[in-house]
Amino acid sequence: MSKQISQIVRIGQLKGAKLKIKAVKNDGLQEYAAIINRGTVVQPMSGWVLASLRGQTFYPFPDDLMFEPGMIVKVQSGQQEPNETNNMQDAWANLLWTVEQVWNNRGDIAILFDANGLEVDRHSYPHERVMGSSSNRRKVLVHKDDGFEIVNESLSRVKKVTSK
Repeated sequence: MSKQISQIVRIGQLKGAKLKIKAVKNDGLQEYAAIINRGTVVQPMSGWVLASLRGQTFYPFPDDLMFEPGMIVKVQSGQQEPNETNNMQDAWANLLWTVEQVWNNRGDIAILFDANGLEVDRHSYPHERVMGSSSNRRKVLVHKDDGFEIVNESLSRVKKVTSK
């Protein structure tokens, strides 16, 4: 009888999965980012990261999290216990990021990166444009020995459109 070995699989967004940042709430000492899978297939979250662009803080998702279709994951930060009257009662998973404040009071951009470091979705608050023009460019998450770094997507990766 052979011994079975399990291995963590790190993949990008699967065809049929559609992960979106639904909201970022920064209410005093309690904060959270809500993410929903609007797709039709389960998305393994190993290697995926939620990031604050302004604060350059990073939340790596648990390797064992399987993001079901219709599921809402609430990633919490801040010092207060979660408020159950916040209309997020349908969240299937509540994850604690940190007891520190993550989201900037004046505005920030939450970015969801897949296991390949590619930007999957972003959510700006309180307005669509909260930072300089470089914040509008697609981002890539780079894994470094001492953590993560967010960089602008290289122009060579962007598809060039030519008119004929």
